[in-house]
Amino acid sequence: ILSTFQLPTASPTRRILVTSAGPQEGKSTVVINLGVTMAQSGSRVALIDTDMRRPRLHKSFGIKRGAGLTTTILGEAEPDEVIQQTDVPGLDVVPCGPIPPNPTELFHTERFSQIVQYLDDSYDRIIFDSPPVLMVADPLILSRMMDGTILVIKGGHTSRDMVQRGIRQLEDVKARILGTVINDLDLEHREYGYYYYRQYGYYYGEKEGDATTG
Repeated sequence: ILSTFQLPTASPTRRILVTSAGPQEGKSTVVINLGVTMAQSGSRVALIDTDMRRPRLHKSFGIKRGAGLTTTILGEAEPDEVIQQTDVPGLDVVPCGPIPPNPTELFHTERFSQIVQYLDDSYDRIIFDSPPVLMVADPLILSRMMDGTILVIKGGHTSRDMVQRGIRQLEDVKARILGTVINDLDLEHREYGYYYYRQYGYYYGEKEGDATTG
């Protein structure tokens, strides 16, 4: 995973949305890796599965399908009743729960806003796993409630046009884009190795023209 973002230090970045342009970009894996890294750094972290069409977090953590976020939004459970602890100290998961017929409508409810605020008061970081931004409106709605959004790109898979359209849609709703994570990047591949060397050599002070010589 090659990340091209840095959490701002000037203002707190507690609520983080992770999305991708299209499906099967590996965003859930990025969500988990971010959560584990932050928890191991001493933060209390909650991962929230807001991909209500194709939830993945419960499978990744071996959690049985049952009550979750949707159950809580519908008033059938309290947040504390659906929070699941993981084997990583300081890292908890709120699974999606039963898949609803109207996911987008649930994010507009006052109850969902209350749940987010409750989690915000209980954790240092909350990371939301959302659907792809070009597929449904859910991440655009969610991004307005976030402190920042990360766009996951799959190396050798996501087209430049998809990335540009995804960023444009997020910018249209005034989402705060923290940056991107390039997932499944093959640095042995000549094209990607060159990209990595050129971009990061230039970032660390090398003149852009020098990265193509030698």
